Amino acid sequence: MLSRNTSPLSRLTLFSALLMLSACGEAPTPGPAVMPSVVVNTAHMKEIRAKTEIVGRTRASEDVVIKSQIQGQLLKRTFIEGDDIEAGELLFEIDPSTYEAELAQQQAVLKQAIASRDVAVMNWERGRRLLPDGMISAQDMDELTSRKLTTAAGVVQAEAAVKAAELQLSYTKVYAPISGRISGAKVSQGDIITPQSELASLVQLQPMWVNFQVAEKTIITAKQNFSKAAKRDVEISDVTIRLRLPNGSMFDETGYIDFVSNRVDAATGTLELRATFDNESKLMLPGLFVTLIIESPISEQAILIPQAAVQEDQQGRFVMVLDEQNKVQKRLVELGDRFGVDWRVLSGLNEGERIVVDGLQKIRPGIEVKAVEQQAVPFQEANDA
Repeated sequence: MLSRNTSPLSRLTLFSALLMLSACGEAPTPGPAVMPSVVVNTAHMKEIRAKTEIVGRTRASEDVVIKSQIQGQLLKRTFIEGDDIEAGELLFEIDPSTYEAELAQQQAVLKQAIASRDVAVMNWERGRRLLPDGMISAQDMDELTSRKLTTAAGVVQAEAAVKAAELQLSYTKVYAPISGRISGAKVSQGDIITPQSELASLVQLQPMWVNFQVAEKTIITAKQNFSKAAKRDVEISDVTIRLRLPNGSMFDETGYIDFVSNRVDAATGTLELRATFDNESKLMLPGLFVTLIIESPISEQAILIPQAAVQEDQQGRFVMVLDEQNKVQKRLVELGDRFGVDWRVLSGLNEGERIVVDGLQKIRPGIEVKAVEQQAVPFQEANDA
């Protein structure tokens, strides 16, 4: 019992101590455990077309280096550098005077040869009539025959010389062998041109080729898949090819494969292929590095999972799967190509299993969670423009 003489401060201190002792005697009541909530996605089979991206380089379907065939002074250039040229259009003109004189000389020689042949033929005809009467000897007749044959050969030789001179004269005018885009001129007006001098180059832009290489195992797999196509025969030319330009935009045409090399490069293990594009707009030029987006003509069923569900550690790529009791399991998976924001699952996951796509940071294998099904979104394949 407290004495009446006890000070008010002492009584307050004692009362506080009693309250603390009373509180220590009561155990705290634990609250209910909070179950983590996660978003899950159910793995379903979806129809896909396998795609791949390969870097290639554009190449003109025709690339012609225009060279001179003769020697002479360049009189004129008749085209605008960088223009589109039609086949047969005049490009250069070389001084023809020397070759015109040569042609005139060979034509004169031809006339002499024809005259000599005609005289020899007349003499031979006369001798043929006189021989039976013994007016000329057999030896004279032989000489007439020899002269006739020799002069006939001289005419053929002179005709050939005229044709050669005409050909040389024709080389004084240089025409475009194909339609295409002309380069800058390599020579100037007044230059002395020599045989095999490079004058310009001409590239055909329509169609445009794209050369690229494919790994040997890829082409073998593709051919095996084609052979398994049940509905129709599938050829490599049926493969649809789209093109991404160097600035990232998509080319507005589709192409097709028109050439496959007959051997694999032993050094690189790749096979050379070529795709063809009409290039109606003439947008593509030779020498561009472009990305080919190659789509298989064969549809197939595959399991696709969101990229957000995939994690990776030292064991490899894995996903978190929920069992029937909503308990978390770690599942290693083997993944294939990407299709938009989804990965193709090659192994490790079955259709109908639920995988966690959101809330991964709150869970670990073995715990029970509250699952919320992810809302379905339309499937978009990779590289859709």
